Amino acid sequence: MREQKADHPNLKFIRLTSSLIDVTKKNNYLWLLSILTIIFAIFSQKYFGSNMLIFFFLSPLFYIIRNLKPDKKNLFLLYFNIFLYFFISIIWLSIFGLHIVILMSLYLSFFWFLPILIWKKIEKNVPKKLYTISLPLFLTLAEILRNSGTYAFGLESPGYFLIDTPFMYIAKLIGVTGLTFLTFYINMLFSDKKNILKALYFLSILIFIGTLINSISVNNTNSFKQKFTILQGNFRPIFQYEENYENLINKQYINLFNLAKSYPDSIVVTPEVIFRTCLNENKIISPDQTSFVGSIYCKNNLYYNSIYYLNKEESKVVYKKEHLVPFGEFNPIPKNFSFLDKFLPQLGDFEKGKTSKPFKYKDLHIGFLICFEDTLPPLIYRKLKDNHINLLIVASNDGWFKNTYEPIEHLNVSRFRAIEFGVPIIRAANTGPSAFISSNGDIIKILPADKVGILFDNFNIKKTETLYSEIASKEDKFIILLSTIILTLAIFNILRKFL
Repeated sequence: MREQKADHPNLKFIRLTSSLIDVTKKNNYLWLLSILTIIFAIFSQKYFGSNMLIFFFLSPLFYIIRNLKPDKKNLFLLYFNIFLYFFISIIWLSIFGLHIVILMSLYLSFFWFLPILIWKKIEKNVPKKLYTISLPLFLTLAEILRNSGTYAFGLESPGYFLIDTPFMYIAKLIGVTGLTFLTFYINMLFSDKKNILKALYFLSILIFIGTLINSISVNNTNSFKQKFTILQGNFRPIFQYEENYENLINKQYINLFNLAKSYPDSIVVTPEVIFRTCLNENKIISPDQTSFVGSIYCKNNLYYNSIYYLNKEESKVVYKKEHLVPFGEFNPIPKNFSFLDKFLPQLGDFEKGKTSKPFKYKDLHIGFLICFEDTLPPLIYRKLKDNHINLLIVASNDGWFKNTYEPIEHLNVSRFRAIEFGVPIIRAANTGPSAFISSNGDIIKILPADKVGILFDNFNIKKTETLYSEIASKEDKFIILLSTIILTLAIFNILRKFL
């Protein structure tokens, strides 16, 4: 046999150079897509009113995920992309320092990066029929995990982008978690040119479903009206207690209580902790009207972020906040690491309240939420289950975030909770916006942010049935189960190659 001639050294060099050029071109292409992802992340933010574009604004990121080789350089590129997405999304946290935004973005990015890393390890062994839904499922599972537990941060899930679009009404069936999965899934389709037409068809069907759901309303109980007056004092919170400033706030809210007397038959609702004192020890006000007042409750040197039921004859606590904000309302750092305290915000030292029962007033069965508790659907599901609650009151104070988009975003979260659970919501926020929200998520009346005043409405209490209110506790379990099945099948395929 003739011996095969070895390649000429120059030919080897040419082949190697050509290969390096191809790799470099691909890497440059991925970096360009990274820049596009960042631009899309900026324009898909709520500031630009382009919420629905989230359905394909993440597609460059998904293209990168599907096509990158998982080496150190590319993994850094991927993490950097995810980090910038969250950094842009939560820039409103900069009130506590730029380092807080960076640390929080690194933390949130981990919840996307880890499932992507796992998926890249198994993607070639995922059954073909499950391939397209596998990554969206893993990422949705990551969202479920980061939105639960002590360190829950229930904002910035892609499903929230769909407010004020036909898609938001689909939350009556599958909640924001389901919308988040659909967002990931459609972006996955758009990231593959073979599936773009399929993605467009799917979007058309979803628009039809959302529009149809919005036109259908099923009564669960008879509706009735109740007069309410919301107070909005519009004071920026401060980190340290300052007596003169606190006296000014107290005076402002007492004046608003006097204005509310214009509606003598209404129930007064105030924002979170309008009186930064123990109202059970220091009786600042005895309103003429039935009132739900945010303040602090003190007992045995323990402090609770609370809501009081007040009128001239009666004063009692009706709710103690159950889910506290880490660093904001309690310090989760062990004493051995107390040196970290100076780098992190610490606004309060509160105790957690126990599971509450609804407050009954005439035909009302009222559930209460304070601040970011309305970002936690599992908490609300537990409150509503078997409690006949037909109204939720959310007392909040988003004044920390000044002129950012956060107050509007938080208002939209409350709107989604109303849609999901079919329950009307009264939202009282110190710097606004305060609003009356129907069980369909519609804003009936609103007092804009950065305004002082009162907001009155003869509010229609109409609770509606939703599928999500029945399956809320099961949906997360289903996603966990399906993700586990896909992971197990992929691992089985990997092991089968070695058997």
